[in-house]
Amino acid sequence: MLDLTKPADIIEAEIRLGCSPDPNKPRISWMTGKIIGRRQGEPDRHLIDVQGYNARACSTVTDPKRGPGYRSVTREIMFYLDPVTGKIIDTWANPYTGETVEVIHMFNDPVNMAEPKHALAKDGKPVAWNGRIVDGLAVAQNMNSFFRDGPLSGDYQDYVGGKYAVVEVSTMVIPAADWLDTDKPTPVKGTSSWTLVSPWLPRMRMAGREGQTVLSATWFSGGTLNDVPEPARSEIRNKHPIFAVAPPLDDTRPPVTSWNAAKKAIDAKRK
Repeated sequence: MLDLTKPADIIEAEIRLGCSPDPNKPRISWMTGKIIGRRQGEPDRHLIDVQGYNARACSTVTDPKRGPGYRSVTREIMFYLDPVTGKIIDTWANPYTGETVEVIHMFNDPVNMAEPKHALAKDGKPVAWNGRIVDGLAVAQNMNSFFRDGPLSGDYQDYVGGKYAVVEVSTMVIPAADWLDTDKPTPVKGTSSWTLVSPWLPRMRMAGREGQTVLSATWFSGGTLNDVPEPARSEIRNKHPIFAVAPPLDDTRPPVTSWNAAKKAIDAKRK
């Protein structure tokens, strides 16, 4: 059994949970959820449903000073669905503006780690697991906030606004025995809740209006493409088969974010 108080065991546990050594047989995870819109003085609106998908592989490394480590390579998709029909949509009627806009689905290829994660950080501090085990379940909660330059805004964001500000919250739940017993198969199956509070999506064309979106979803990991629900499963197989596998382990391309991808799609339409 791995010991989550030991840095080297934490790295091995993360590999067991999130990695596959073969990009052609990646660790698959998928999610379903919905997005609501929030504005001051108005009721929340259920805007759209989502289905997500992630294919991930990892290479393992060892550093003489920092110990064992790994680096992951990933492709991910998020489709937007009509909340009534459950079908993937190409256009969407914005209830705030009355405008019908083109939908920009999220195709992030790749989403790679810039460098490996080791048992010891660059400053020599050991990695730590921030969760706890309750009634046989390993539970870990994470909250991340980002406040950085918005890729769709100009060069004067410190003066007039336009920064990309989000809050991301996740809670992972895994059967501890399956995860920490190295005799058990990998990748380990688990679930996690995911909430993302962010500005209006670029394709909504909200033009600076006050408000935000809240995405609430549940992720499932450790299965295969056969486990991914429809219509995402057929969409990936028939139209986006490259996303069925992870990038090569030595892929050095910089990561793609959803907003950078949206900017690229918008710029292509303007040409």
